[in-house]
Amino acid sequence: MGIPLFLSNLIFMARSPLILAALAKAAVPHLNFHEVKALTTGSTGAFDTGLLTATSGEHYIIRVANNQIAGMEQDVELRALKTIGKAERLRLPFGVTNLIGETKDEKGSRALVFEFIYGNPTDISAVAPDGLLSRSIAKAIGAIHGLDAAIIENEHLTSLDAAEVVKTRVAELDRFASTGKVPANLLSRWEQALEDTSLFRFKPTVIHGGLNSETVLSLDEEVSGILSWSTLKVSDPAEDFAWIVGAGVQELSESIIEIYLQSILSSDETLKQRATLYSEFEFARWLMFGISKNDSSIIDEAVLMLDGLAEEVRTGAIGKLISKPRYESVPAASAAAAMSLENPETLSAFENIATRPIELPYKPDNELF
Repeated sequence: MGIPLFLSNLIFMARSPLILAALAKAAVPHLNFHEVKALTTGSTGAFDTGLLTATSGEHYIIRVANNQIAGMEQDVELRALKTIGKAERLRLPFGVTNLIGETKDEKGSRALVFEFIYGNPTDISAVAPDGLLSRSIAKAIGAIHGLDAAIIENEHLTSLDAAEVVKTRVAELDRFASTGKVPANLLSRWEQALEDTSLFRFKPTVIHGGLNSETVLSLDEEVSGILSWSTLKVSDPAEDFAWIVGAGVQELSESIIEIYLQSILSSDETLKQRATLYSEFEFARWLMFGISKNDSSIIDEAVLMLDGLAEEVRTGAIGKLISKPRYESVPAASAAAAMSLENPETLSAFENIATRPIELPYKPDNELF
C-alpha cells in the first residue's frame, strides 16, 4: 500500500513557478524555457517541483529541497543515480532520469534540473493480471534485482542481510506498539511473522525500495520509467512487491510474482508473505507520519485503516503470514540454528534477534485507542 494520495492536499509551493523557471535557467543556461508548471501530486511539501517545457519542446523537471531532511534525501538519490551508470541503464527495460544541471537559490538550497521521464502513474489495482503491463512490471522489478550488488557497496549505500532486515522491522514494530493505537491482534500477527525465521530465507538483492503507483510510470501497456531512487539499496526483494500485494488483487499479485520468479530463475517460496507483511506495515507507517506531523486527520485515517485490517485478521478474511517451516514445532532459536547449516553467516544471527513479547499500553475497556 502506498501513502494515500490525499497527502497532496498538504502541499504548498514556497517558490513560485517563475522563481523555479529562473533557477532552471541558471542551472542550464544553454536551454530556453517558455513554460513552467508546479507539480504537487504525491508530494509532502518537502520539495518544490516544477515541470519545464523548453522551446525545443522537450520537458525537464526542477526540484528544490525545502528542508534539511529533504536535502539529504536528494543527495542520496543523486548518489543512487550515479550508481546506475550507462552499463546498468542498458540492462533496465525502462527510463531512468539524469541530472543535467544545478544551481543554488538565495538561501543556498540546491536547485536540480533532471530529464523528464514520460509516463503515467500506474494504478496497480487496475492492471490486468495476465496483461502486457503486469508482465512488464514483473520484468522491470526483475531487472532492478538483477543489478550487481557491488555497485551499491561501492557507493556506500545501504546494504542489509536477512538478519538485519528482521532487526530493523522489529525496532519499527516496537515504535508502532508504543503509540497505543495499533490493534493488539495486528501487533501479535506481525511479531509472530518476524519470529518465523523460515520466512526470511532470501538472497539479498539490489532493490528500488520505494516502488508504488506514483514512482512506476507506464505507457502503452509497458513500464516506461521509474522515479525516486533515494531508497536504492541491497535488501529483501519482497519489499518491491509490497505495493502490488497491498492492492488486494490476489490474482494480479500471484501472476506478477510468478513471472518475476521465472524471469530471475528463483524459487523464493515466501516472497508473497513477506511482501504482505511489509504492505501491512505501511498502514502503521502512515500513522507514525501523522503523529510526527501532529496531524489529527492523518492519525484518524490511519487508525480507521488499521482497525479495518485488524477486523479482516480477526474474521479470517486474510490469511496468516507465518509460513509452514521445515522445522515444525521447533523453537525459534533451534530453527535458526538448523537454518545456519544452510547459511551460517547470515541465518545464525537470527538467534540474537528473537522478538520479545510486546508490552501493550494499558487501556481501560471504554477507551478505544
